Amino acid sequence: MSLSEQVRQSTAARAPSKPTSPRPKVRLPWLLAAAGLFVLIVMLVLWAVSSASERTQVLTVVEPVAAGEPIPDSAIGSTGISNDAGFGRIYVESQRSEIVGSVAVVDLEPGDLLGPSMVTNEPETFTGERLVGAVLRAGRYPEEIQRGDEALAVSIVDRAAGEPPVVDVRVVAVSISETDEASVTLAVAEGNAALVGTWAGTDELVVVVRPIGADE
Repeated sequence: MSLSEQVRQSTAARAPSKPTSPRPKVRLPWLLAAAGLFVLIVMLVLWAVSSASERTQVLTVVEPVAAGEPIPDSAIGSTGISNDAGFGRIYVESQRSEIVGSVAVVDLEPGDLLGPSMVTNEPETFTGERLVGAVLRAGRYPEEIQRGDEALAVSIVDRAAGEPPVVDVRVVAVSISETDEASVTLAVAEGNAALVGTWAGTDELVVVVRPIGADE
């Protein structure tokens, strides 16, 4: 080996090795946490999109309307409810034109959801009729009672001779409370209105609904 080669090898052996930078350590827990957060965000977004697509716009009251008054367009708004809540007795947004101009059967307050029992396209009373209000305890009206029913007003007290045992009435409005009390408004022939009002005031009134198609 020549002298120059020996010198090169000796110099290379003495030369310090080139330092290498340490390799960064990957923190596995942080990666798992980040991945879990990403999955959670994706699930929340999918849930929000799904919930929005499963909601139906229904009609709601945004301005007070007194009973007997026509309902203006400005008093009607809309809100979304879940399809799971059911809306068979609530008007949907596509029925808005049918409701504008109809008559409120009861006092409407902002936040009320509009349903068939709250509005009518017919007058509350016809010629010769009067309205009578009553609160009926559970068992004194049929569960399926609703606005528009033709019915009979009956007293549970024996009446004096000459007084009618039953009176023809028509259900103009009905609202059932959480305690199953029914607040009803009845259209009654003028000659019997005071009598039915007395039955209601003395808590002796029972309302019997005629089946559709029943004989008079």
